[in-house]
Amino acid sequence: MKRSLILLAGALLGTVGSAQAQMSPDLIMENYNNNIQVITSGIINKSMLDNAMERNGNGGTSARSKTRATRPAVSTAYKSTPALRQQTVQSYANRLKTSNPSGAQAVTAAFGPGKYDYGHVYRGILDGTGLRDNDAADALAAYMLMGYAIVHNIQDGKAITVPMARGVRAQVAPLLAANSQARGRAAQLGEEMKLQTVIVQGGWQSAIKEGKLTAYQQSIGQLFKTQYGLDLSQLKLTSQGFVAGK
Repeated sequence: MKRSLILLAGALLGTVGSAQAQMSPDLIMENYNNNIQVITSGIINKSMLDNAMERNGNGGTSARSKTRATRPAVSTAYKSTPALRQQTVQSYANRLKTSNPSGAQAVTAAFGPGKYDYGHVYRGILDGTGLRDNDAADALAAYMLMGYAIVHNIQDGKAITVPMARGVRAQVAPLLAANSQARGRAAQLGEEMKLQTVIVQGGWQSAIKEGKLTAYQQSIGQLFKTQYGLDLSQLKLTSQGFVAGK
C-alpha cells in the first residue's frame, strides 16, 4: 500500500481528525451495524483462521477449499451513491448518539452533508493496493489489511503489496459470495466497511501523533479478537493472504 494508507493529506487532517480522534476501538465495535457484524464475523472466522491453518500445513479443510475453487464466481460489486454514503454516515452517527454524543456530532461534522466524503478518503487508502472501490469483498479485505497494518505497525507504504492485498481478498470473497445475506446487502456491507476503515485509520494517525501507538495497537488487536476471534498478531501476510505464524 502506498503512503496514503498511512497518512491522509495534510488538508484532511484538521477536518476529519476531529471525528476520527473520538472513535475509540471500543466505540467502533459497540456501534458496528449488527446485521453487518453477524455477516462479517462468520466470514472472517471461517476464512481467515481456516485458511491460515491450512496453508501452514496444520489442518484445515482442504476439501472445502477445493470445492470452493470450483464454485462459480459471484460478483460482490455494487453501485455507491452519495445518498448511500450519507445513509451510512447517518446510521453510524445514530448508533453512536447514546454512548458518545460528541463523537456522533464529530462524525456528522466531518462526513455529513456538504462535508468530506469518506469515499474519497477511502479511495486514497486503496491507492496502490490493487483493490477496487465499490466492491464488498474488496472493502472487507481493505478493513482486514488495515487492522493487520495497525497491529504490526506497518508504516512503510510499500510493505503491503498488490499480491498480498489480493490474496486476502481471495480468502474472503468466496465465503462472502456464498452468504445470501452478504449478497443481498453488498452495498450496505461495502459502505460500512469503507467507513470503518477510514475511522480506524484515523485513530491510528491520532495515536501516532499523540504518542499512544502501543495502546491503540493493543485496542485494535483486542477488537479483532473479540469481534472475529482473530489474533492478527499471530498471523503473517503473504501473497496467499493471511497464514499462521508471525
